[in-house]
Amino acid sequence: MIPWYLLKFYAQRHSKFTASCIVLLIINLLFYNLFHIFLILWVFIIGVIFAYSLLSPISVLPNLLPIYSKKSKHKNLGDDELTLMKTVCTVCGLRRCPRHRPELNILAFQPWTNLDIHKSVDDALHEFFNIVLKEFVYTWYRELSEDEEFVDELRTNFRFLASVMFRRMKKLDVPELVTKRLLRASVQHIDLCVQAYKEADYKGDIQQIVLDFMGSNVHCAMWSRKAELEYLRRLVESLFPYILRPQALNSSACFTEADDYDMDNFVPVLKSTCALVRELLAGAVLLPTLDAIANPDLINNLLLVFFDKTPPPQATEPPSPMVPFLGQFSQARARNQSCLRLELKDVINPECPELLYPFMQFLKSEAAVNVLQFCLACSDFNRRILNPDASQSEFSDLHSTVKDLYNVYCAPNALDRIKFDDDIVETLREVVEGPPDQVIKLRTSAPLFKAYEHAYNLLENNFLPMFHQSDDYYSMICGDRPNALLTKQMSRQTKKKDFTLAQFGNKLKDVFKSADERLSNNIEPALDGMSLNSVSQPSVCVEEELEDSSLDCDHSMHDLSSWRVTIPRIGARPDPENPRKQYFVFIIDIRRLDVEEGEERKQQWTVARRYAEFYVLEQKLTEFHGELLECQLPAKKSFGTNKHDFTEGKKSDFENYLQKLLTKPHLRNSELLYQFLTSEHEFSTSFLPGIKLGKFVKTKLVKEKGQHLDEFLVTFATSTEASKPKSSKLSRRGSDTSLMSTSSDKLSGTHFDNNMNFGFQPPSSKRDLPHQVKDIDGAFDYLLFLLKNVFRAPEWFMGLMFSARILLKETVENYLDYHIEYKLSQVTQEHRLVGLVNLLKEILFFDDDPPRSDEDKRIRYASAYKELLDFLPDVLHTALGNSNTREGCELLLQIFQQPKLNKQLSYVLLDIVVQELFPELK
Repeated sequence: MIPWYLLKFYAQRHSKFTASCIVLLIINLLFYNLFHIFLILWVFIIGVIFAYSLLSPISVLPNLLPIYSKKSKHKNLGDDELTLMKTVCTVCGLRRCPRHRPELNILAFQPWTNLDIHKSVDDALHEFFNIVLKEFVYTWYRELSEDEEFVDELRTNFRFLASVMFRRMKKLDVPELVTKRLLRASVQHIDLCVQAYKEADYKGDIQQIVLDFMGSNVHCAMWSRKAELEYLRRLVESLFPYILRPQALNSSACFTEADDYDMDNFVPVLKSTCALVRELLAGAVLLPTLDAIANPDLINNLLLVFFDKTPPPQATEPPSPMVPFLGQFSQARARNQSCLRLELKDVINPECPELLYPFMQFLKSEAAVNVLQFCLACSDFNRRILNPDASQSEFSDLHSTVKDLYNVYCAPNALDRIKFDDDIVETLREVVEGPPDQVIKLRTSAPLFKAYEHAYNLLENNFLPMFHQSDDYYSMICGDRPNALLTKQMSRQTKKKDFTLAQFGNKLKDVFKSADERLSNNIEPALDGMSLNSVSQPSVCVEEELEDSSLDCDHSMHDLSSWRVTIPRIGARPDPENPRKQYFVFIIDIRRLDVEEGEERKQQWTVARRYAEFYVLEQKLTEFHGELLECQLPAKKSFGTNKHDFTEGKKSDFENYLQKLLTKPHLRNSELLYQFLTSEHEFSTSFLPGIKLGKFVKTKLVKEKGQHLDEFLVTFATSTEASKPKSSKLSRRGSDTSLMSTSSDKLSGTHFDNNMNFGFQPPSSKRDLPHQVKDIDGAFDYLLFLLKNVFRAPEWFMGLMFSARILLKETVENYLDYHIEYKLSQVTQEHRLVGLVNLLKEILFFDDDPPRSDEDKRIRYASAYKELLDFLPDVLHTALGNSNTREGCELLLQIFQQPKLNKQLSYVLLDIVVQELFPELK
């Protein structure tokens, strides 16, 4: 039974409904003979009460039109193409391959792999990028040089950038981005403008009113035009690790003197490719594009295009074939004629063993000699099978050869397996399993030729550049390195007495002596035992052997480039300070490829390292070898590092860090890295006698000195030349010198003036902005919000719309997502993409039309206003009233006639899109 106090509560809350029910009851009692007529009303009231009891204002029915649901994008990270390309080795096809270098990852260097587009679209993009190079590069580069190598580097970087953007855009859920994030930000901007204008009683300049209302809550790019350009530069720089090739990124960013970067934010000065790409994107692409988007006249034109009911053009030609993305554009125009850069056809020529043997030794160290062996065997097989005079017995031999090639290099469980395409492997398997006569198919079919081309490209594009930078290539050209002659002397180490506290006191007293005294004390004892023969060779430090070495091997002969490391798991250790607690360590698995089975030296072992020990290693490597920009750990945290989830999350980052260190040529004999991977002691900077830092540091002075000799020689040679004019540095914090690389006309204009004219300092006053849109979600709710706050809809109509929300919210929003996806599929058709690229080209480079007059802009605004009124249905005009409809449309359109407010909204939307494309920035 329903309590009376609940009936009283709901009766008071819904007084009008209660009064209507009482009146109906009285009329029913007076005219009881007409009860069958009033029964219809009573059934309706009971249905309303029943629906009110089951449904709440936040309840919504599911989609009533499932046929108009958008196709969901499956985000299965395990089978995603990019994820597979990141984890699958390019050479052997294994996941998390421990044999080959992580740099051989095809995605890191060639993101355009398996990325094909229609030829007509590729030709349009090719022409567009050529015009960009002509307008922004060749205009000044032709005066400097005729060499095309620099431009070829830019072409490759442009292709890399476009491929990364293309891949990320393919994964983007555009309907969800538009309806969930962009639409929310736009409605929030409209609400902010309405609130500010309402506070000013709808009088005055709406642009200035809103900017004063926002205060310091405006986007930082709106402080001034200089701040806007600086923001775009910082934005582009933050994207460099994701949109530029590792070679361009590592060779172009450098930290120089303290006045070259902002000490507060530690922003490096970028040079070469990075500086040029940054200026092109920030000053020549993003800044003009955002200026154009914020232009009210362009917004009116876009509204007219949106309201236009003309059907889109249809394709008149058949689809063009698919081609590699920007493959023609990135073809090198310049040919490197250096005699030191050998061609692969010359290196693998069996008639030149002086070139083939060093390359083979290098491939052995990389565990990739099977690729070379396959190329040589396949080349010999192709030569034999193309012989027109081959006999039946020779076909049997060829069939046996193909069978051996398949079992050794193509079979799924082959030890020396090379990752070929599935169709190649399947065709070869059919030939191997068939009779010997079937081998004749390989004379006319392409699988074996494709396999040879794949292996050849792998050698030419991946391993040959690495060989050019290896010690094997250096030894082949110049002979053994000078320090190789000192191996025997450095390996002969005599015992030294333990380092005692008395010796530490003597060394501590030397610290307070003058520089001359310390110098004389160090030189005089050394001169006593020096002979003429010892002058030509560096002195070998006297040090003690490591007492706790995990490996019984000669430390001076280790080659870390042949080591492979992984971090397969996390281990728990009891805390010595509190046995009830535990901390977690990274279990590092090390495997040596230069140790054969049966040797006395260990081939595989594990080492446990804590979180902080990795940062000690990074610090010490920086001290001895300088900044390793391509090998950096994430920012170090001071708290919460002993938790299991935190340690597990850092496992892949630390594994990649160690793998990259082992690929650096100048670290192949590093004693620091060797001790980190072999010693069981804690790797720390604490100065304790048990750690014996004397041996550790002296070994570094002998084995790793002279690492930066090239930089010294270059600096010395430069000092002998005449002084040159000092180049302008890209200073930070909005200084005038930071704008010298950008045309001054981009920083001024009639639309935006100097933005808010704050320089680089926002106003001190700050107020809390209304967040009425914060808890609203979905396009239907945004429509209700606009009807209530912009069009001032009557209460009865809003009540009806809120009732319709329960029934139609999910249906309307799913149909909207479906419609956006359908329109997107139409826009991305081949002929329309070509038209869009050509239209963009015409607007940016061939727009010779005179500037539009104020009268033309007023006519376009009037047309947009009329089309907006006609776009709203007549039912809405009747429900809202003509006056409310016109005032709402005028206010809504006036908000987008303010260039500075449009610029504020454009940067908010830009940040949202960038974060969706690059979630790593979050």
